[in-house]
Amino acid sequence: MVTFGSAAYCATWIWFAVTALLLAKIDFREHRLPNSLVAVSFLGGLIGFCLVALTYGDLRILAMATAGSFLASLGYLVIHLLGGMGMGDVKYAAVVGLYLGSLGWTYIYLGSLISFAGAGLWVLPLIFSSRKSRNVPFGPFMALGVLAAGLIAAGVSAAA
Repeated sequence: MVTFGSAAYCATWIWFAVTALLLAKIDFREHRLPNSLVAVSFLGGLIGFCLVALTYGDLRILAMATAGSFLASLGYLVIHLLGGMGMGDVKYAAVVGLYLGSLGWTYIYLGSLISFAGAGLWVLPLIFSSRKSRNVPFGPFMALGVLAAGLIAAGVSAAA
């Protein structure tokens, strides 16, 4: 079993945190997630999970991560096609799904729930205000969901 004590696993999650902070800063300021930074974030995570899989001799973590990436992208694409979010969020879903998938199916749901709940709480005051623009940068909330799910998984792993 992969633990958060593994150097490769920790480095991969640190990579996510650093790129997530950069993307959140840009998304809050400009309401966009630059393709180049999303791609760098994805590639760093993919390389990291490849190293973790090779270190442990277990390709299941890589398979789960890539399956999570695919499913998250597909789900966010459906929301995009229904007019619910931008294409940058769909692309970032590949990164988010990669990390949540590495934790397991339960964490894909949990991380997504935290993301949508966080954005919902953020938008509530905007609904009742007189502001004309209610656009919410969703990327930071996606990252929040991943980081929160990762912390919960680390706690569960430590307790076991």
